[in-house]
Amino acid sequence: MNKQSEKAVRLKDEASATKSNGSRPRAFVGGCAAAMLVACLVTSAQISPTPPTSKLSFDVVSIKERVVGDRNFVVGISISPGRLVDQCANLESLVSFAYSLSAVPPVEGLPDWAKASPGGPDNYIVEATMPPGATREQASQMMQTLLAERFKLAFHWEKKMMPIYALVVANGGFKLKPYDPQKDPPLYGGQLAACVPEDPRCHWIALVPGPLSNFAKSLSGSVDRPVIDRTGVTGDYSIGFNWAGDTSVDSPLPSLPTVLRDKFGLELKADTGPVDVLVVDHAEKPTAN
Repeated sequence: MNKQSEKAVRLKDEASATKSNGSRPRAFVGGCAAAMLVACLVTSAQISPTPPTSKLSFDVVSIKERVVGDRNFVVGISISPGRLVDQCANLESLVSFAYSLSAVPPVEGLPDWAKASPGGPDNYIVEATMPPGATREQASQMMQTLLAERFKLAFHWEKKMMPIYALVVANGGFKLKPYDPQKDPPLYGGQLAACVPEDPRCHWIALVPGPLSNFAKSLSGSVDRPVIDRTGVTGDYSIGFNWAGDTSVDSPLPSLPTVLRDKFGLELKADTGPVDVLVVDHAEKPTAN
C-alpha cells in the first residue's frame, strides 16, 4: 500500500471513530475579512486550545494571490469530497477556519496585511486536495499545518475576561426536538434561511445538525460578544432562521430575542466570563505556487 492510500485509510478510520462518538458534521464560513463573516458562523467563543493528537496535512496545496480589483468570487471556504477551496481568503479567515474561531473575540496580533479587504491586495486563492473521507475537523487540522508551513504562523493562547452572552433556556422550556438522522431528511448544506424582499439586509443562520454549543458560537458574530452555551440541553439540532436587520424599517421579520424565545425557547443573558483568545506572535506572506 502506498503512502497516500495509507493516509486515506487512516483518515477513514479516524472519521469512523468520530462518528461512533456521536459527533456530527458542522457548518462553517470563511471569507476575505472579518466584516464579511455572516451569521452562519460555527466558531468558538470558548475554545479548547488543545493541539491535534496527530499532524495532518493536505495532499496538494496551491496558494495564489488574487488580482487586485477582481471581485468575481464567492466568500467562504467550500469543502467537497477530497477538495477544499477558498476563492478569496485572507490569513485572518484561514486562521478562523483552522482553529474554529468566531468574529468575536477577534484574533489578536495579526499584521494589517492579514486582514485584507475583498478586492485589495493580500487576498489569496487557496485550493487543496485531501482524502475523500476527510472530515471537517480533519480539514481544520490540515489547515493548521498549512498555516505553520506556508505562512510561518506562530501563536499562543491567552485567557481573557470579557463581556459575553449566556445562551439559556427561557421560561416555558426548550421547544426544539433533536435531529434524528433515521427519520429527518439529510441536510448537507443546512437549512437555508435567506432574507425576504422587504428586508434584504436581514440576519440569518443556517446550520447542519449539531449541538447547541454550535448554535451559541454562530450567534457571536451577530451580537458582538462571545456567546456561551449554558442551556444544559444535549443532542443535535438542525437550525435555520432569519431575523430583522439592524437598520430595517417595518421589517416583517421578528427581532432576534423574539425568535429565540418564540421559536426555540431560548434567550441571551449578559454576563462576564473567561474566553480563550488566539494571539499571533509571527506570520509571513506565503510564496505563490
